[in-house]
Order: sequence, then structure tokens, then C-alpha cells
Amino acid sequence: MKRRRSGFTLIEVSLFLAITGLLFVGIAIGTQNSIFQQRFNDSVQGFAEFLRSEYSEVTNVRNDGEGRSDQAIYGKLITFGEGYDLAGQEIDPGSAVFSYNVVGGADADGVGPSDGLLTSLAVGLEANVVVKDEGGIYKPAGFAEDYKPRWSSAIQKVGSADNFVGAILIVRHPDSGTIFTFVKDDGTIQVNETIKSGSEDSLKNLLGTYLTNGSFELEAVDFCVNPNGIDQGGLRRDVRLVKNARNGSGVEVIGDGEDDQCGQVD
Repeated sequence: MKRRRSGFTLIEVSLFLAITGLLFVGIAIGTQNSIFQQRFNDSVQGFAEFLRSEYSEVTNVRNDGEGRSDQAIYGKLITFGEGYDLAGQEIDPGSAVFSYNVVGGADADGVGPSDGLLTSLAVGLEANVVVKDEGGIYKPAGFAEDYKPRWSSAIQKVGSADNFVGAILIVRHPDSGTIFTFVKDDGTIQVNETIKSGSEDSLKNLLGTYLTNGSFELEAVDFCVNPNGIDQGGLRRDVRLVKNARNGSGVEVIGDGEDDQCGQVD
């Protein structure tokens, strides 16, 4: 009478290990892709919500806590590509987005509805994003904030893997209260660097110079959110600020095939 063999052959064990390994690799890749997609969506939606919150703050003004009756808050300046942070430390341009209060004179009686808004802010109200404190030192007006894109993603230009460098100005007309959105896409305003090392004349006219020299225009702008980080290619999502947005609804996340201006870059 012959005995039956028990156990598995070397070939059977090898096949089992190979199949198990393939299943494990497939699950790992699927999990990694799922995490990447979740982070991608998080970085895109996070940036869109940041922009929408800026409109909310312009509409619902936060008191800066300084109690100055001679100044009023007229909006927000958002800068992309600054080389210094709020503490005056040098940083990689594109690693943070900065938001500043736009303040100006509280007496707007001389500003009529037919006046150019930017000229009215610069000349009539001497609008700026910095003020001089009691010690004679210039600092950001009221609350200044920095926003860092989530998961080390980058905010890039259309048609390029270069970082978006520019500024967004969201302001209320002093007479009508209507909110206007202006875009500067040919370079940013180096607020923190000017505070750190600028002269008093440059600080006094820090914003006014740009308000009167045609730097800001009423136009739409597309931000390309790249989850792969600064100066890298890959899949990107378009976050659009529509022309002359009046509130947070003017911030749109553009889906694939919906006039997406970003797509993939090499």
C-alpha cells in the first residue's frame, strides 16, 4: 500500500507566492493612487476656498483691532511669488501666497461714482497695505495672512510649469460699495521685502504706485494647481477667477473637458 504525499510542491509554493505578490502590488498601487487623488482634490479645493474666503472677508470686514477712526478697510491685496515672508525671512518664491488689508482714508465724500476706482483709492484716499505704527515703523495694515498650498502643491501659470507670479486686488468702491476684482499678472508686489529694506518714500507709495501706473486690469485669470510641487510637470487642475468677480462665486474649479486651460505639462 502506497503512502499519499502531504504538503505542497516547490512549484505550487512559488505560484502561490507570485500570485500573492501580484495581488499585494495591485492593492498597494491602487491605495497609492487613491491617496494621491485625494490629496490632489484637497489641494485644489483648498486653494479655491482660500480665494473664496478672501471675498468673504472683503464683504464682512474684520476690525483690525487698532481702533483708527481715520482709516477704513477697502479690500484685499493677494500676492503670488513674494521672496520674503511676513517675518522678513527669505523664502522660495511660490511657496506661499500672502493676503493684506487695503486701507485708506475714512472720508470718502470727495469720491464720486464716476471716478476711476483705482485712481480714487490711490489719490483721493491714499490707499496702502502698510501703515506706520506709533514707533514710526511700517508694518502690514491690520491682519496679514499667508496661505501655503496643501501637500506642497504649486500654483502655476497656464501653458508653463513656472509659478504664477502676480497679484489680485479685491476692493469695494468707496461710494457705491460694489466689489471689483483686478488682476496683475506681470510680476508681483514685494510687500514684505519692501517693509524689510525699503525707504519711507517707497513704503508710503507701496500700493499707490501700482494703482496709478496701469498694472492692474479687469480680467479673468486661470491658476493651474499642480500637486507634484514646484517646477514639476504632470496633471494640473484649473482654478479660474472669472473676469471682475464680485464675490466668492466668481472662483470656479474647472473640470476636465470644461474649457480647462491647464491640463498636463511636460
